[in-house]
Amino acid sequence: MVWRLVYSPALNGSWNMAIDEAILLAQSAGIAPPTLRLYKWQPAAVSLGLLQAYETINEEGCKQLGFEIVRRPSGGGAVLHQQEITYSVVFDSRICPYGSSVMATYHWIAKGLIAGLKELGVEASVPTLHLCDSNSPSNFCFVRLTGADLSVKGKKLGGSAQARRRNFLLQHGSIPLSLGMNELRLIFGDIDFEQFTCIDWVLGRKVSFDEFADALVCGFEKAFNINFSVRGLTDEELELAILLVELKYGTEMWTKERKAEPELAQQIKIFFEKAKGS
Repeated sequence: MVWRLVYSPALNGSWNMAIDEAILLAQSAGIAPPTLRLYKWQPAAVSLGLLQAYETINEEGCKQLGFEIVRRPSGGGAVLHQQEITYSVVFDSRICPYGSSVMATYHWIAKGLIAGLKELGVEASVPTLHLCDSNSPSNFCFVRLTGADLSVKGKKLGGSAQARRRNFLLQHGSIPLSLGMNELRLIFGDIDFEQFTCIDWVLGRKVSFDEFADALVCGFEKAFNINFSVRGLTDEELELAILLVELKYGTEMWTKERKAEPELAQQIKIFFEKAKGS
C-alpha cells in the first residue's frame, strides 16, 4: 500500500493547523490518499487543545517570547512547539487492524512512532495506565501521561491528539527534540521537569529534524508494511487551507472563543458538493 508523505516547510501555527484539517477534509471527501505529514513551526507557538480555556496559559509570556498562540482542532492540553518534530497522520480509521476506536487507532499509530524512535536508539512504549499526577498543573500537555502518549522509562516523550470527520481521522502529535526550560516556566508556571523528557535528553546528543524525520518514515514503513510517495498538497487542499486560515485558525474568535467565522461552514459544504460532482 502506498501512502503520501508530505514534508512541509516551517510555517506559522495558523497554517499548520489549517493544512492538517484541510487534509482531513480532503480525505473524507475521497480526494486525498492516506497521508503522513512532517512539519515545523516558525515562529515558535503554543497550541491549545480544542476545549482548553484560553486563560490557562500566560498570554503575556508568549508575547514576550515572540511565540504565537493557536487552537488545535484536536483535544488535550497546551503544547509548546519550539524545538521538535510535529507529525500528522490522516486516514480512514476502518483500515486500522485493531479497530476504528480512538484508543485502537492511537495504539496502531504508536507502532509506527515507536519503530521510528527505535531507529534512533530510543526505546519508547505506550503506557498501560493513566499516570496523570493530580498535583501537576493541567494546562501543559506534557505533565500528563496517558494511554495515548509515548513514554521512555516512565517519562512522557510524545503527546498526540485526534480530530475526526465521520470515519476519517486526523492524529497529530509533538515529539520534542529539546526543551527550553525557561520558556516553559514563563508560559506554564511551575513545572515538574521530572515528568517528561525529550530526544536530546534521552540520547545525550543533538538530533536534527532531518535525522528524526528519516527515522520516523522508516519506522512507519516497517510497522505498517507500506511505502511512501513524497508529494505536495493538492490544489483542493491548498484552497481549503486558505479558507481555514482566513475564517478559522487565523482569527482571534477561534483562538480565544473556539468559534469559526459563520461563512466557513457554507464554504466547506460547497467544497464537498464539488468533490462529489467531480
